[in-house]
Amino acid sequence: MTDALSTARRHRLLILACMLAILVPVAFLAFPSTARAAQATPTCNPTATNGCVNGILQDSGKQPIAGVTVTLSGKESATTTTDASGKWAFSVTADGSYTVTIDKSVASSHGLPGNTETVSIDKSDFSKQRAVVRFDKANASPAASSKASGSSSSKAKSGSSSSTSSSMSASASGSSSNFGQRFWQQLYSGLIFGLMLALMSVGMNLVYGTTGLSSFSHGEQVTLGGLMTYVGTQMLHWPLIVSGIFAIAIGALTGLIQNEVIWAPLRRKHVGPLQQMIVTIGLSMVLQYLFQFFFGGSTKGIVTSVERGFQIGPITTDRATLISAAIAIVVIVTVTYFLYHTRFGRATRAVSDNAALAAASGINVEHVVRIVWILSCALAALSGVLMGIYLKGIAWNTGAVLLLLMFSAVTLGGLGTAPGALVGALIIGVVADMSSLIIPNDMRYASALAILIIVLLFRPQGIFGKAQRVG
Repeated sequence: MTDALSTARRHRLLILACMLAILVPVAFLAFPSTARAAQATPTCNPTATNGCVNGILQDSGKQPIAGVTVTLSGKESATTTTDASGKWAFSVTADGSYTVTIDKSVASSHGLPGNTETVSIDKSDFSKQRAVVRFDKANASPAASSKASGSSSSKAKSGSSSSTSSSMSASASGSSSNFGQRFWQQLYSGLIFGLMLALMSVGMNLVYGTTGLSSFSHGEQVTLGGLMTYVGTQMLHWPLIVSGIFAIAIGALTGLIQNEVIWAPLRRKHVGPLQQMIVTIGLSMVLQYLFQFFFGGSTKGIVTSVERGFQIGPITTDRATLISAAIAIVVIVTVTYFLYHTRFGRATRAVSDNAALAAASGINVEHVVRIVWILSCALAALSGVLMGIYLKGIAWNTGAVLLLLMFSAVTLGGLGTAPGALVGALIIGVVADMSSLIIPNDMRYASALAILIIVLLFRPQGIFGKAQRVG
């Protein structure tokens, strides 16, 4: 009896210590940062409280250039990436001179006159401050000015509209000559995105395999990893590596706390997987609103410096992307080795196959599930770190946006199988990015989900799943 009480007391102290480790950095976030940063937005409309710096990046032949990092510096700073039509935009709240920069190698490879343009924003009348930047014409950056009020703003807006029209017509006329390069670039981007998605999905699949629970809050663990990295790099001014380790540790702690406070008690009360899944939906909503409350609705940049891009054949990439992909591959291979060539990995697979039989053979099922939750949330946090670096930022709902793709990956590959999560994620990533070659970019995720439906019609158990008899 005394041993049981002491064990319970140790568990309570462990949970209390873990909760304090989570709440201390979160409490720190409650105090707003004094550093000012512009917001990267898909589109920007000037209002009484903000001005806009935006443009369309296109080459000398008026072809849109997608996937290029654009950096804004001055009174406020931010980074963004051009979309499929070459568009980018920043919303600023401070007046003054701003410098917009793209990578020099991108400018030279596409025949642009330069890679830096300077514009001015005047706070006296923000509602008319829209500075349109053009890199394809030398010294063609119109600077908005409150003195010029209506006429200057109208010219900037009409210039933007005509630029969009010329960009679209030029894209239609010259798309065939640029298709080959876009094909290889999109294939490369799809493989990178698939690796990031696989890192997220492996942990989700491990939890499902050992507990039968489909966790809808797994996406928020991805978001947590990216946001904690943002806290480390931008608020605590730690090196990126230290911030990443900090984020992974926080993710692992949340996995332990979730299991000890929520899932273990529910399992002891024999609450079914369906009811637990509903709990994960509620937990997901709570975490999303907490992230939005503490961090706001804007995208938070993890790294502010601009990586110098380089060419590998027809593919444009940078060092950070290659390192992130290498880390994802190493971690996935390590987890696979852990599952198939270690004693604990074999115990995990035994619990996944038949928990009751595993317990009868002497395996501590609860201990295995606890470690799986810790590992799953740590992997999700790591994927949040890498995804934040790859996407040049993290938002409060990034994980929620990717959640359906994670479910698609694990279902397509086979529920409960780690190799299935990898293969399914690669297929989803490649199909999603490659489909933007023939359909609008906003519909690329729909194509991946359509592939999922088609595959499951012919193989309901997924690629690596085992067919099971029902009834």
